[in-house]
Amino acid sequence: AELQDVAKRFWRGGVSHYLTLTLDEAEGLLYVGAREALFALATGTVELKAATDCFNYVRFLQSYNSSHLYACGTYAFQPKCTYIVSRAPGGDPKTRQILPPNLP
Repeated sequence: AELQDVAKRFWRGGVSHYLTLTLDEAEGLLYVGAREALFALATGTVELKAATDCFNYVRFLQSYNSSHLYACGTYAFQPKCTYIVSRAPGGDPKTRQILPPNLP
């Protein structure tokens, strides 16, 4: 099959620079860092599972453990990093939510 026949596309109006990707194979989620946003997409359907606003450009995104991501953004030329809750304690792993970080 041709790639164009099986590829799926995701975009959200007002968001650009979808540059930072982290795959969670166990949960079937692709985390996508963009300009001022972070998304969790189901890998099979590209269905949006969760989203949050971020400051400026997300430049680094890494799984930290089963419930947290570690993310860094440009934050207007003063880079900041934080842990982001990707699954609430006791939460169903199939209904992850990305919650905004508490930045000082």
